Amino acid sequence: MTKNVKKLLSGYDLSPEKHEALLARIELVEQLLNPMFTDDEIREIRKRYMEKTGCSERTIRNYLRKYKEKDTKGLILYERKNDRKPLCSQRLEDAVVSLIRDNPRRSIPKIRELLLGSDDFCEEASRISERQFYRIAQDNGFDKRGRGILLNNVKRSFRSFEAPYSLSLVQGDARDGIWIERPNGKNRKTYLFAWIDDYSRKLLYAQYYWDEKLPRMEDSFRKMVLRYGLPEKLYLDNGAVYVSNHFLLVIRDLGIKKIHHPAYQAYCKGKVEAVMKKIKNDFQNEAQYAGFRTLEELNSAFFAWVAVKYDRKALSTTGEAPGERFVKGLTVTPRRIENLDEFMQYFLFRVTRTVNKYGRIKMKGNSYPVKKALYGAVVHVRYDPFDLSKVFIYDDEGALLETSEPKTLKNVYDPAIPEESKEPNRKVRESAKNYFASLRKLHIEAQKKAMPNLEYNKLFHKEETNE
Repeated sequence: MTKNVKKLLSGYDLSPEKHEALLARIELVEQLLNPMFTDDEIREIRKRYMEKTGCSERTIRNYLRKYKEKDTKGLILYERKNDRKPLCSQRLEDAVVSLIRDNPRRSIPKIRELLLGSDDFCEEASRISERQFYRIAQDNGFDKRGRGILLNNVKRSFRSFEAPYSLSLVQGDARDGIWIERPNGKNRKTYLFAWIDDYSRKLLYAQYYWDEKLPRMEDSFRKMVLRYGLPEKLYLDNGAVYVSNHFLLVIRDLGIKKIHHPAYQAYCKGKVEAVMKKIKNDFQNEAQYAGFRTLEELNSAFFAWVAVKYDRKALSTTGEAPGERFVKGLTVTPRRIENLDEFMQYFLFRVTRTVNKYGRIKMKGNSYPVKKALYGAVVHVRYDPFDLSKVFIYDDEGALLETSEPKTLKNVYDPAIPEESKEPNRKVRESAKNYFASLRKLHIEAQKKAMPNLEYNKLFHKEETNE
């Protein structure tokens, strides 16, 4: 310890513990401001101090600021003296605490209103301002954190988690997309379904749809699986499409484990939430002004943005670009789909119907002939809700009996799928249009470079070409 520091501390009455903590703060700040240390050494010093004291990065920044403003005196921490006079009688204070305990969600204005309406506390409560009521609650430990403890909803520290390798865990989520002005002049809302790899944060697949119903989610999941393979586990929220019995059957048939985070704890799937936030801020905020008229335009721009901007940019959490990290993390060969027809059958909707005396079944307003089941037999029907032009008839053992097509198709798709609402038109900005045009161009050029330069006339033997 230098003489200047000893002289400074001689004028303060500090306990041995506070004296030692102050010396540690002084040593920390002097090391951080020493130009002889490298950036790596400074980071290591910060890390060791935070692990030892439990303080945050923000606290260290405050130490540095106070040291620059007041020199060593700025690092002496004072305890606030609680010598304030009571704001009210103990009786009124107990009443405020009781109202908070009864219902922690009660606001201070509501508590004051209840006390003003009481004959016992009306006079005294009228002499106290709303701000003083806040102070009464805080003095009794019922600030935001204190109320959170009562609600069992207090903020806690969490352990960071990361899957061990690519495709060992995939997170899925959905969010609202942008509004698109259709060629008929009407606006329609879009919805995004996305799947990310937990290890690399790579967007395995994401696509915008006209609604957020179960078939759309399954379509995006199907395309993700066909492109990259079957993941070992899925981590999802408790949205209706993710907890549906139909999707549970699909996952079970494919041998994938499904995990749901607890209700009202969205922080459990923070990785996919962070990616969704980035999509909203970096893509959708521009896309809504680009004048897209069709889903194809929106999705082509989105695919280009993912390939050119998202997959190639290193993330601060991993230090690597998602695309590169995903390839490095493929230490285990993922399971691939071997039978495409069988795989597509998993995603068909399933209902049971009874064959009527005319040898037909009725479903969604259409009538389908059944030739390989007798009158009164119960058959299992599988169908694509967006294409009712044909259905597949199965028996009780899961064997395909036949494919049936209606003579007259009254409903092309399941009429239970609702239309979406409208919103006022958005202005089109040339800067947004030009931005996505350049992204598409870069994406196409990258795809051309990635493809081999084949000369197709050399793929055949001379004997074959002469014939």
